[in-house]
Parts: sequence; C-alpha cells; structure tokens
Amino acid sequence: MPVAIKVECPACGVVLKRKPAGRCPECGADVREHVVTTRDREERIERVVAVISTVLVLAVLLMGSGVGLIEGVAAYAVGGAIVWFLAKRLFF
Repeated sequence: MPVAIKVECPACGVVLKRKPAGRCPECGADVREHVVTTRDREERIERVVAVISTVLVLAVLLMGSGVGLIEGVAAYAVGGAIVWFLAKRLFF
C-alpha cells in the first residue's frame, strides 16, 4: 500500500511539486537533503506497513480457514481497514 507524503519546503512551507536544481521554486531554498530525508522516511513507513500487512494476512488466513466465502471476504476487508487505519494514524 503506497503511502503518499507531501514534501513541503522547510523554509516557506509550500508543497514541493517540482524541485528545479534542488531548490524551492517559491523561495529558492536548498531542499535536496530535506527531500531525501522525507523520501527515506516514506520508504521506512512503507516497509513497516508491508510487514504488518503480511503478518495480518497470515493471521487472517490461519483464523479464517474453514469459514465460508462471505466470512472470509469480510475478514480480509476488516484486516485491510485495520492496516489502512494504522498507517494513517501512526505515521501522519
């Protein structure tokens, strides 16, 4: 589940959509290190969410074996909602 993080300029707070020559288009501040740090954080978040999702899928698979189709779909839907909620709540 990709988690999109908006990168903001550390000097003026404008959302950086493009970064010509590693500078903020509004104030001209150097944002290269800030962007790299933010992208590394985003990558760590995605890894944590992937691990939690994998564990949750395995748990639902083990607990949901032997149930019907509707119950299985409901279990996966609840599991997906929990992962989405945790990712939004813990990392933002």
